[in-house]
Amino acid sequence: MGNALSKISMIAEAFFSGFYVSITRGLFIPMLAYSGYPVRDISLVLIPTAIGGILVSSIVYRDPSIFESVFKKIIISSHILERLMWSSLPFLLSSPSLLSLAYMLANISAALTSILIGAAVYSMFSGDEVIEVSVHRSAASSLSSLLGSLVMTYVSATYAAPSSYYLLYFTALLIGISGSLLLMMTPIPESISEPRSSVVEEVRIRSGTALLILSLMFAGSNMLGISWSPLLRELGAPVYVTVALTITGNLGGILGSYIWKGYKAYIIAMSLNSLLTAAIPFITVPTYHVAVSLLTSLTFLGVNLLGMHIFSEVNERIGRTRASAYLVSSNYIGLLAASLISSFLQSSSQNLILAGSIKLLSTVIALLTIQEAAIVPARRAYEISKLIYSTSLLGYSFTLQASRELLKTFISALALTTLLLMLYVLYRVAIA
Repeated sequence: MGNALSKISMIAEAFFSGFYVSITRGLFIPMLAYSGYPVRDISLVLIPTAIGGILVSSIVYRDPSIFESVFKKIIISSHILERLMWSSLPFLLSSPSLLSLAYMLANISAALTSILIGAAVYSMFSGDEVIEVSVHRSAASSLSSLLGSLVMTYVSATYAAPSSYYLLYFTALLIGISGSLLLMMTPIPESISEPRSSVVEEVRIRSGTALLILSLMFAGSNMLGISWSPLLRELGAPVYVTVALTITGNLGGILGSYIWKGYKAYIIAMSLNSLLTAAIPFITVPTYHVAVSLLTSLTFLGVNLLGMHIFSEVNERIGRTRASAYLVSSNYIGLLAASLISSFLQSSSQNLILAGSIKLLSTVIALLTIQEAAIVPARRAYEISKLIYSTSLLGYSFTLQASRELLKTFISALALTTLLLMLYVLYRVAIA
């Protein structure tokens, strides 16, 4: 009975979070695009956020023990802080630097929350239960995201900006905090204990290869998110058509949660998603994009389930928090790659074609390295994944070090800008 209640609580938390996320994330890029931000500026807003997410994931992975004794308290605190930070974004549209900082802090807290929620699922359930709960959480999140998208579309079509932005983000805050209150009553362990033994090579290689596959898919997905709204704006689509992409996207998420089962099905989904992404810039009728959004979301669920399946198998060997950190960091590595690439490519169409190509590369790597579905013998797949792991490890180490330096530079530049602004204000006051 207790285990059933735990499942219901975690699924219900995903339902509340789905509504809140659908509005705060789903509206953010269209809000920037229709506030006059070009693709390059949107990418620059996202770069510090990606860096922050990678560093948080790295810190948690390196030393998960810092959360062990206060596990539930940290989850609740991060859960609430994330929602408060996201609610501030529409009020900062006139200041790209402050918006970028607030967005980075919101995503750092979101990264920590996602890691710890994932670790909680691994701690509370085992084996097939993890997949079961994850599938139901995904479906519940997609269902509430659909409701949130309907609200978002109605408000966007009824109220002019920026009033619609303020109303939607405040509504999302209330629903999001409701999820935080539910989480307080959920029987999450107050503390956890992670394994102290070293990870065997086979598990390290499998986890590292999965991280690369997921990072490439998320890079393509984030490039799609960055470029789709500007493309629709170029095609003359009104903002509510852009927002409507989220509605059909969430419907696809509900269906996809129950369609893809097993590693071969996951890779088929990845292949279809890659082709759909590359085809988007060739679709010139804006309303057709609404249907394409359903298909891209439906197929992308296979990517999420692939990651969840792999790390549910290895979490007892590498630790629940580390397994969750791997999953979350792949999204932020993908976001960083997408932001850097998109900042150099000014064309939305070029961005989307490249996004499809990156996703296709990820699919090819999966076909060569995921032993359960590889097109080569299992032993050969392991040798290929070992080679790819060794190469990608060097790239990840470089990315991590570069992220640290870029984040330091960004914070220093922001502090200097703030100081100069304060001095200018004081000067104007003094001479007035």
